Amino acid sequence: MIINYNTEGDHLKKKRELDLKPIEMDTPWARKVKEKAKSGKLSKINRKLKKKMYPNGVKSQTGSPIPVNLSLGTYEDQIVPRKVAEYFIQKAGTILLIDCPCRTNNKCENHEVSLGCTWMGRGASKVDRSKWPGARLATKEEALERERLAYENGLIPHIGKFRSDARIYNVLDYEDEFMDICHCCSCCCVMSLTKYGPAFIHKMVKRMEGVVVNVDRDKCNGCGKCFKVCIYNGLKMKKERAMINQKNCKGCGRCERECPNEAISISIDDYSRINELIARFESRVDISG
Repeated sequence: MIINYNTEGDHLKKKRELDLKPIEMDTPWARKVKEKAKSGKLSKINRKLKKKMYPNGVKSQTGSPIPVNLSLGTYEDQIVPRKVAEYFIQKAGTILLIDCPCRTNNKCENHEVSLGCTWMGRGASKVDRSKWPGARLATKEEALERERLAYENGLIPHIGKFRSDARIYNVLDYEDEFMDICHCCSCCCVMSLTKYGPAFIHKMVKRMEGVVVNVDRDKCNGCGKCFKVCIYNGLKMKKERAMINQKNCKGCGRCERECPNEAISISIDDYSRINELIARFESRVDISG
C-alpha cells in the first residue's frame, strides 16, 4: 500500500525546513576571520580586542549602508546613494580606487571585481598601491562614473570610517582623514562576518536614520529568498512568514530587491535624513586633504 503523506502539515514542515542561511563568503581566510570573530565574544577577549582596535573608544567610528532601492525615491532629482556619494567625492582632496578585495578573494562570479572600494582623504594618498589590485588615484569624474556602474551592477554602497581600515591599509597616522565607499555584494562582503563578532563591532554599522523596512505578511509566501541575501541577520521567520528583525536590520535593501512577491518595502520618513547622515561622518573624518 502506498500512503500519500503530502498533507498540509507536511507542507508546512517542509517550509520550516527551508535553508535560511545567507550566502556569504566561504574562503579559508573568511573561515579564519569567522572563528576569530566568534572568539571575540568571550568577555575577556572582547575587552582586550576593543582596547587594542579602538584605544580611544568607538564613538569616533561609524559606517552605514545606503539603500539603492527605487522605492526610496529621489532627493534633489538624484538617486539617494548617488547624492550621498557625490557629496563626499566632490569634497575629497584625494581619491583612490581599488578592486574589491572581498570579491577578489572569493573569486566572485556574480558581480564586477573592478567595482570595488573608493577611498578618500589624505590617508588614501599614503596607501601602498602596489599591494592592492587595481589601485590607482582617480579624478572626481572617474569616481562618479564608478558610482553609476556600481548602481547598475546591483551593488550596495556602504560608507565607513573605521580605525581597523586604517590599520589594514597601514595608514594609522591618518585614521581621521581616511574613509571609503565600498560597493558590496551579499555573496562576498566581509561585513557579513561582523555578526559573528562582539556586539561593539556590528553596532558601529548603523541603519540610516529614518529608513524603515517592513514585510507585508499578506504578500509574503515564506519562500525564504530574502534570507539568502541578508548579511546582517536582519530577518526572522514567524508562522511561515518573513519578518524584519528591527534590532539587526541595517536597511541596506537587499531583501526588497530579492523578494519575488514585492512583499518587502523600504522607505524613509524625511529626506533631510540624508543631511544628518552626511553630518555624522563629517563630525568624525576630514577627507579634504
